[in-house]
Amino acid sequence: MPKQTLIKYIIFLQALVAMLGSLYFSTFGDPVTNLMVGSAFPADAGFPPCELCWFARILMYPIVILSFVGMLKDDDNVTDYILPLSVLGIGLDIYHYGLQKFNFSTFFKCTSAVPCSALQVNYFGFITIPLLALVAFSFITGLCVWSVMLRKKKTQPTETT
Repeated sequence: MPKQTLIKYIIFLQALVAMLGSLYFSTFGDPVTNLMVGSAFPADAGFPPCELCWFARILMYPIVILSFVGMLKDDDNVTDYILPLSVLGIGLDIYHYGLQKFNFSTFFKCTSAVPCSALQVNYFGFITIPLLALVAFSFITGLCVWSVMLRKKKTQPTETT
């Protein structure tokens, strides 16, 4: 399997896992707590997403669709469309994580009912939902950059002596 094709598959899988994870958190809540109490899919245990989580979803969910279409069409240029979304996602989730862990000031409409600084999960004292999204966006960005580099390397003329 060519590297470009593998990169598109991995991007799709990462984005799909991130999308399904965000839907799980908002529908069923904390998976670790749920498994500890013996119910993987409890009713009405979900976390309502804050405003920044909605923006992260707006950036991540299209990546699932774009990468899927890119796989179907075998389009190596699809990473050109995914890269801006993932880079914006990195910036957004760095800011969101800073709100949670470092008390950054916010200009978003975070409500007291669903504050952007709330820690719904806090595994090992540092792993939060925005950090999980940050890792996903960073991984996708790295794969997109690698894809662009492979494409440029392929189009450069080789020197013959």
